[in-house]
Amino acid sequence: MSGHHFDMNAYIEPIRTRTVPGSVRGAALAAVGVGVLGFGYGMVASPVWAWGALLVAIVWTLGMAQGGVMFSVVSTLTWARWSRPLKRIGEVYAFTFPLVWLALLVFLVAGNSIYPWHEGTVIEGGAVPLAPHADGAWATKETWLSLPFFITRQLLGIGFMMGLSFLYVRSSLRPDLIAAKQRLGNDAPAWWSSFIGGAASVDAEADRSMKTQATLGVLLAVTYAMVMSFMAFDLVMSLSPWFYTNMFGGWIFASSFWIACASIGIIALLGRDWLGLRALVKPNVMHDLGKICLAFCMFWAYTTFAQVLPIWYANMPEETDFLLVRMTLPQWSWLARTVAVMCFLTPFTVLLSRGIKKMKWPFVALLSLILTGIFLERTLLVMPSIWWEDTFPWHLFLGVSVPVWLGAIGAFTFVVTTILAKVPVVPITDEKLQPHPWDVHVHALDGHGHASEGAHH
Repeated sequence: MSGHHFDMNAYIEPIRTRTVPGSVRGAALAAVGVGVLGFGYGMVASPVWAWGALLVAIVWTLGMAQGGVMFSVVSTLTWARWSRPLKRIGEVYAFTFPLVWLALLVFLVAGNSIYPWHEGTVIEGGAVPLAPHADGAWATKETWLSLPFFITRQLLGIGFMMGLSFLYVRSSLRPDLIAAKQRLGNDAPAWWSSFIGGAASVDAEADRSMKTQATLGVLLAVTYAMVMSFMAFDLVMSLSPWFYTNMFGGWIFASSFWIACASIGIIALLGRDWLGLRALVKPNVMHDLGKICLAFCMFWAYTTFAQVLPIWYANMPEETDFLLVRMTLPQWSWLARTVAVMCFLTPFTVLLSRGIKKMKWPFVALLSLILTGIFLERTLLVMPSIWWEDTFPWHLFLGVSVPVWLGAIGAFTFVVTTILAKVPVVPITDEKLQPHPWDVHVHALDGHGHASEGAHH
């Protein structure tokens, strides 16, 4: 960012005419159609796989959507300036929450039969034992895994997290929309009124917004860790109710934040010209985002190994079975190796490069690889628990899992781009969008020993 005063009007005026590019909107809607067709095919070919594919898409999309809001929360709580140009992108992820919550409702009500502790469960490939290896283990889980309690706590817990997130996002948007409304007048979208409410001073509202964001941010940080952990334990880990690991929840919510960072980077780079972010989203910003992605790549690998190691040396059948199925059976071991390459070996190796993080297309390709790798990781966690055949069903994976996932991406992209087109794409009233007055700007010298053009004096 330059050292000059930030011109908020440069990010307000484009709202008058900015629309989502037709190619993006068309591709998003086409992806949604592919997802619907894929799920329909799955319900005919294998309902069990279809519901499992929907669960994978929900967990992946919910994690990315909530992780985007948490990216904003982290920026606020740490007073970070480097991430301010990306903050609004993560915030608009909250507008996808109604669709995600609705999909979760449909799954919990209609697709709960895939859980082996459900009395009506039918898993393809053989009979399902309805009790864990130890009677005591079942006695402690019987109440927790009762279907009404299971459904209720997920809908209420995730709904509460989404509601709190939306209040946070509203507090961030409100002063920006008030400032934009004053300039745009009747050209401002009508739905802004529900955020703006009564007339208010921009400066007073901006000050109130930062205080509200700080308060809600702390609550959200705690809520995110707790609710996403319960989500991971209930929706994913209980598919194998004889397996348990305390770190599973943290593993899931940390990787959810990771894919949110990756998706924010993709949107910022691919939409930089459309959103008018070229002046703010510079190579140093992407370099910093790349360092965050590298950190979470290492954290993902660390928490993976930290779960595998004690299971291996304890050698308890109720826990080792979960790993043996995924790491040794030929129908799943290839997927485990692919996940290791896509989620750790490749991003770790590539992100060590300083230059790659500043190059548009190589960085976009790597971030897309991370998103795909976590999708495959979620698939590896879910599908072996419900598919007990001796062979991997490529026709279902390519015909159901991938289309349903693409459908989720399409719906997510459609909502996010639609909102980004009609709001200030950066927090224009946030003082931390501007460089800190104490910052020292170092510029390279040209061949004559003079400071390069644009240097600050």
